[in-house]
Amino acid sequence: MKIRVLHVIDHLGYGGAPFVVKNIAERIDAGRIETFVCALRTNPEALPIKTTLVNLGYRKYNPLAFLAIARLCKKHKIDLIHAHLQKAAIGSLVASYFCDAKIILHEHGPIFRGGTGCIFRWLLRAFGSRAAGAIANSQAAKAALVRAAGLDEGSIHVVSNFINSTQLDRKLYDRNQARERLGLAGDDIVVGFVGRLDPCKGADVLIHAASMLCKGNERYRFVMIGDGVQKKELHELALRLGLEEKIVFTGLCKNTAEVMIAFDMAVVPSRREAFGIAAVEFMQMRIPVIASAVGGLVEIIRHEETGILLSELSPEAIAQAVEQLARDSTLRESLAEKAEAFSRKFDGREQLRQLTQIYERYAK
Repeated sequence: MKIRVLHVIDHLGYGGAPFVVKNIAERIDAGRIETFVCALRTNPEALPIKTTLVNLGYRKYNPLAFLAIARLCKKHKIDLIHAHLQKAAIGSLVASYFCDAKIILHEHGPIFRGGTGCIFRWLLRAFGSRAAGAIANSQAAKAALVRAAGLDEGSIHVVSNFINSTQLDRKLYDRNQARERLGLAGDDIVVGFVGRLDPCKGADVLIHAASMLCKGNERYRFVMIGDGVQKKELHELALRLGLEEKIVFTGLCKNTAEVMIAFDMAVVPSRREAFGIAAVEFMQMRIPVIASAVGGLVEIIRHEETGILLSELSPEAIAQAVEQLARDSTLRESLAEKAEAFSRKFDGREQLRQLTQIYERYAK
């Protein structure tokens, strides 16, 4: 008999956690696991997922969401709730008082969040005992769950994020056409960024580094893929620094690989990062990566072997690393080759095996 798993997530906008849900739902063994996905609120740019999908359409902080989750569990005879992100996690824990489904929490990074993140951590401490187990996407996230949320270390399973290797195959894309669409010349040195335009992702630090680099070499160009709350602020910063002709803001891109193929190198300047899926995607596409040494990134990037880890997160450190890679073609090729080989461990096969075992353990 199949195990029925309901994935509950805050929303299905284009981002790390929704892509994790999509990868699990579409690729896990359907002969053993029947998957349902519930988004607490509707997103205008919803990620398509091939499974039984329910959009509750609630506003951002509707406290009645937990009752809807409980009703879904009863209607579909759900064995396990796999909860992703803050509101889904807390809503699912409360829903467990009203249904028989067991709860598995999945930590993608909100545990590191500042500001209102303290409320999330407090609620996890209050209701976390309702969870049968938890999944962390890195050792750093596991340590944070133990330290900040008080979860028992033995109940937390580390399962890394994984990528769609087929979609990230360089042979599917034309580098010259991508550059032409972006208004870039063939001999430009193109530095890329992919991520949510949010202070935690550090795009502002990269823009300040871009200002320094462009003063020394007119060939530098920068491409920023993503959208978010910092969009207007970053555009204004680029204008203020005189970089309007040097930086391309693409906005939301449904297939980032179509644009990433234009990059010579990429920067992941995160102030905090539980895993770093963008870094793995760059590695798969043989794009040398420069990354801040925080959270799960240090578990992915081996300095001067699979990428460059910054000694500090600053415009000066980023500019120095970019110039090092721009000058040293041998280093670029070595990083690209080793990174691509390393990225194969994130193709999903091992991760899906782990998840299936976790479901079977807790569904008993």
